[in-house]
Amino acid sequence: MTSSTQPVHRQLRPRRKKPIFGTAFKAGIMGGIVISLLLALYQISSPFLQIVFIPMAMIIVWVVTGIGAAMMAGDRVITGGQGWKIGMIAGLISGIVEGITSMAIAALGTTFIRYGEGILLQFSDTRLASLVEAGFTEQMLVTSGSVLSAMVVCGAGGMVLSALLGGLGGWLYPKFGE
Repeated sequence: MTSSTQPVHRQLRPRRKKPIFGTAFKAGIMGGIVISLLLALYQISSPFLQIVFIPMAMIIVWVVTGIGAAMMAGDRVITGGQGWKIGMIAGLISGIVEGITSMAIAALGTTFIRYGEGILLQFSDTRLASLVEAGFTEQMLVTSGSVLSAMVVCGAGGMVLSALLGGLGGWLYPKFGE
């Protein structure tokens, strides 16, 4: 047999699968962007939209974020437990983006103003005067209190809620994805 007639045996490399974290990250970023847009809409909308529409839309987006992460993972999500994990990671990423957006909106002075003003009540007059002498204005203290409140409520609370709802969406996908 000559080299031209010999069968060629090439080792086929198995296709490299995308890591699950990558698909969860992509879905989480997209969900976070949509949630950020809803947060911006919340600031300029009517009370009806603020109470009814936007919170329901946020819940739906978080669940769909988990579904999207499981959908993007494709055949690697077979059971509800696998879907829960990837959906929870995507929801967590979405919650982080939402928390950052909430803190940015609070820094602009549009949300959590009462909580920021409550920070001023925590200081005695002499302590407040010493802070003003050190270069801190009352507005800086109010803004920092607002950002801190947004970080705790929307950041930490939003991450937990979005991770749970994203996990729910990922868990649902294998059950209804067929």
